[in-house]
Amino acid sequence: MSAITPAPSDAAFAPENSRTFRMGRLLLLLGVAKQDGRHVESIDRLAYYEFFADNPWVVVADDADSANADRDSLRIAGFSQTQLSYASTGHRFASRRERIRGDLSQLVAYGLVRLDGVRFTVTDDGEHLAANMQSSYADAYRVSASIVLRRLVRLSNRRLEAQVEEWIGHSWLLIDLLDDVRGADLPPETAIDESDRR
Repeated sequence: MSAITPAPSDAAFAPENSRTFRMGRLLLLLGVAKQDGRHVESIDRLAYYEFFADNPWVVVADDADSANADRDSLRIAGFSQTQLSYASTGHRFASRRERIRGDLSQLVAYGLVRLDGVRFTVTDDGEHLAANMQSSYADAYRVSASIVLRRLVRLSNRRLEAQVEEWIGHSWLLIDLLDDVRGADLPPETAIDESDRR
């Protein structure tokens, strides 16, 4: 008997492990942004928009009456407010944003996305491809992406960061996209002494 057992053919498909699926989702998001006249100004913002478009209840779960129409649209599109996940929102965000650079660079290499100054936009080929994605997930994601983009694009960088921290929490484990971790390697002289511990 072989030491390596092949995976069963009926193994569950994990979308997050498929680069093709992730790139398709990015194309859908950028297609909606172009269609709605929204600008994606940085990779940091793209990571936020992409994550929250797939997890829209984090953004619209407040009790404000002004969010009723958005909540109704999400329910009609099939997004469940009681959806369970294997990990907390913060951890899911951290793992997903680590992959976004590679997925985005692949889309640029394929000529489906371009960088115009500091903005990421879908090309005509990318827009055509995104428009032809026909599935219940793609339709639901378009609805969600439109809601999330409308709510988040207008926020300043500082306000967006504060809002994200409120939604998913703050942790030194959630390293930012620029790998800007200040104080991670503290010199020995900054170690806490016994008097500080007390």
